[in-house]
Amino acid sequence: MKNLVFLLLIGINFLTSCKDKEDLDPVEEVIGNYVNIEVQPVFDSETLYLDSIYTTQEGYKIKFTDIKFFMEDIKNVSTQFSDAGLFDYRSRGTLLSRVKGNGSNFMNLTANLGVGSAVNHNDPTAFPNSSMLNITNADDMHWNWSPGYIFVKIEAKADTIPDATIALNHNIVYHAGLDVNAQTISFTNITWNRVGNEEIFRLKLDMAKFLNGTQTINVKDEFSTHSMAGQEALTLKVMENFKEAIEPY
Repeated sequence: MKNLVFLLLIGINFLTSCKDKEDLDPVEEVIGNYVNIEVQPVFDSETLYLDSIYTTQEGYKIKFTDIKFFMEDIKNVSTQFSDAGLFDYRSRGTLLSRVKGNGSNFMNLTANLGVGSAVNHNDPTAFPNSSMLNITNADDMHWNWSPGYIFVKIEAKADTIPDATIALNHNIVYHAGLDVNAQTISFTNITWNRVGNEEIFRLKLDMAKFLNGTQTINVKDEFSTHSMAGQEALTLKVMENFKEAIEPY
């Protein structure tokens, strides 16, 4: 009788352990799988750090103090990656967007650089709390004087007098927005690199190319836009140059 009870207990333990094992499968349900888009700012071949000093093509010294931008409606055809990603180098590091999923579903991506007109003027408090378009997350990337988002925000200080003395007293402010300036950006044949339970697509943002790409932005004379009347040409140049400066890393 004792032997029978002992055998029954072993059987019950075996069945319980099998059930527990089944509950943990598949592994993906336990640890999840995430896909990240990350952006590394550089200046030519150097990693760019906020508050560090770099030299422009004109010989000016420049220190970037803020780099932020939106990518909105990130998708592979009809499969959405994210409604919006917000890059904030000072607060969020290199992260643009992180979602649960698999890189194999996103071998090609298109997005609005900025925020498309379909949602740019929506109530920023009405987006889900998880959305970067929600005012809590967007914060100062939404204008309080105009219904719409700031697409690209770059702030810097420069010394535009090339001499032995470094005096970073020339303020540079590029706050680019408005429907007409949104850009479409796309990436094809994406390589997702796995790190643990994450797959990462890395981009670089070359701020030297931003200033001196196909078009040149001379920070001495072209140093400020808030996307207001009379600033249309520089605002568009900021957006076009910024798009050109982003590419796979």
